[in-house]
Amino acid sequence: MSSVQGPRFRKAGFTLVELLVVIAIIGILVGLLLPAVQSAREAARRMQCTNNMKQFGIAMHTFHDVYKAFPMGDVPRAAGDGYMYVQTHATIALLPFMEQTALQDAPGVNEDWYDAAASSDIETVVLETAICPSATNGPTNPVAQWGPAGDEIHSPGIGVPSFGAMHYAFCKGVNDSWAVDWDRADQQAPGFILPADGRPQRGSKKGYLNGPIPASEKGMFNRGMKVRIAEVTDGTSNTFAMGEAAGGSAWPLCRGVNCTNPDFGGQRFEANFGWLVGQPGDEDLPSVLGTNAFGCTMERLNKWPVTDSYMALDSGGSRTTQQRDTTSSANGGLNSTSNFRSQHPGGGMFLLADGAVRFVSETIDMTIYRSSSTIGGGEVVTGL
Repeated sequence: MSSVQGPRFRKAGFTLVELLVVIAIIGILVGLLLPAVQSAREAARRMQCTNNMKQFGIAMHTFHDVYKAFPMGDVPRAAGDGYMYVQTHATIALLPFMEQTALQDAPGVNEDWYDAAASSDIETVVLETAICPSATNGPTNPVAQWGPAGDEIHSPGIGVPSFGAMHYAFCKGVNDSWAVDWDRADQQAPGFILPADGRPQRGSKKGYLNGPIPASEKGMFNRGMKVRIAEVTDGTSNTFAMGEAAGGSAWPLCRGVNCTNPDFGGQRFEANFGWLVGQPGDEDLPSVLGTNAFGCTMERLNKWPVTDSYMALDSGGSRTTQQRDTTSSANGGLNSTSNFRSQHPGGGMFLLADGAVRFVSETIDMTIYRSSSTIGGGEVVTGL
């Protein structure tokens, strides 16, 4: 008698080959999707960066409506050593128009940023509008220029501080000098002190202390200079007001125009600064590189390493002559101002004088790039 065998059932599951095929397919899908995800994230970060710059643009135009001019790049303060240091600057002037009146009203902020930082922890406050989410040096960052290696600021609460980061810089144009382009008709801030020998110097406009800076080199924000919309004769839709100024380890500094070596004195200094900081580096801090709230187009967008912002003496070593020199480095001047730089791939965001924000390619023609940074050069700007 033959036995009847029932049907054989195969256990459910994957063979090794099938499992490897599935893993390979998943890997391919992830590889296809990852760039799309990264692109979407970068698009979101760029949108946030754009919105931040538009907030600065709205604040600038509201300021202009009230005071009939944009804020000065900075209000200089003469010191006994011959330099013109920064008392306050455009970011601080704009705070009330960015719903940050309390920050401007904090003790000392509107009189002397350095004293305010040294006597409080105000420099550690994060100004959200100043933070680009693509930049890696935020929301706070150390600033070597004002840390242990430089002119150290001691805050009562925390000792050596990290500053609330600033990822945007005001456009000085193509002129990278740190002399004061100042006219009595433009100056309304109380308490401005002239140098001991502060007679009007050379220049076609009566009252200029150090100039004037040629219109073909002058940006919307310079030392001691107010600009009115009517003076932006190149067109507000063709003129930079601000550009990105990222920092962190990806953006080390180097000394002077056309510099290429990021190693300075055996160390690297990052292109970090804070929204409170307006001061460039100078020869009182020879071993530290620094940058600040200004950028210019003397050098290309995203130049690496970043040129430092440096207030130099003249070739004769005088501490007074350098304050009267508006000569850019292209014409033999010894000062330097940092180039604009961005963590966004391929270029950077710029705020225009009309309040619009535009992405500018890092491969932009330098003639167009420089022309776009000046308010009255008479250039015809195309291709921006």
